[in-house]
Amino acid sequence: MGMTLVNGRVGEDVKRRAEKVLAAHSKTPSEAIRALYEHIAATRELPDFLRPDRAAEAAVREGRLAALRSVAGISHSALIAADEDAERVLGDEIRRRHA
Repeated sequence: MGMTLVNGRVGEDVKRRAEKVLAAHSKTPSEAIRALYEHIAATRELPDFLRPDRAAEAAVREGRLAALRSVAGISHSALIAADEDAERVLGDEIRRRHA
């Protein structure tokens, strides 16, 4: 199996602290990165610590829907579409009303 180089940037302090933990477990940074990539490739999913925060996403969505509801006369179909793309729907409605 061929190998390739992966580049990334982390803060100096984070790098130093993480390398201490890895060394304490007899692991190298390369082994940690390989393990992450192998996990993602094998499971086709992100590890839990990389998954989006569902509660935060729901709060953002509810805020967008509240903004849409505050625009008088917006249609029910626009509210449904807002769940997928609230900013676009709101922007379109504002542009339509001020055109």
